[in-house]
Amino acid sequence: MPYFMPEHVEDQRQTCRMEPNEEATQEDLNNILVQLIHVNFDSPNWEEQLESIATKFDMNHRDEVTINPQKMPDYQKKLEIFFQEHMHCDAELRVVREGSGYFDVRSVDDRWIRIPVKRGDFVYLPPGIYHRFTPDLNEHIVAIRLFRTNPKWEAHNRGENAEQFKERHEYLNAIKSH
Repeated sequence: MPYFMPEHVEDQRQTCRMEPNEEATQEDLNNILVQLIHVNFDSPNWEEQLESIATKFDMNHRDEVTINPQKMPDYQKKLEIFFQEHMHCDAELRVVREGSGYFDVRSVDDRWIRIPVKRGDFVYLPPGIYHRFTPDLNEHIVAIRLFRTNPKWEAHNRGENAEQFKERHEYLNAIKSH
């Protein structure tokens, strides 16, 4: 269940809940156009489930990424990059095949919402939304990434430059009219 988290945290891999805890609602996620779906990897038709999601979002390519200290070169450096607040000009679609972690997204009022993810969790982040990612304390996650065109991952860190992108303006207009 997603929840609001403090602005600053000591260890991003911790749960990082507010005191007292404040759950985020489905409406909070709807307001920022974030979608969560579950893929049952224990089902014999999990590929069909994933293909249905890919079709729904018009995604034609996919790859798989393993994030852990043993498999990812420059692991600590990559974690720092993933956890910097950023946006993409393309939607970000991920389904967790193994392991667990967190996607953090900005709410309508610019507060962090933490979305815990584990095996089978699918997350859709629209183009232009500020977000970040981290594995949890287990430091292991395997995610299937869905892309509309050939796989690319280009992040634009939050700041004046990112605010100028057409996709950022379109996102802000979309959540205002939602």
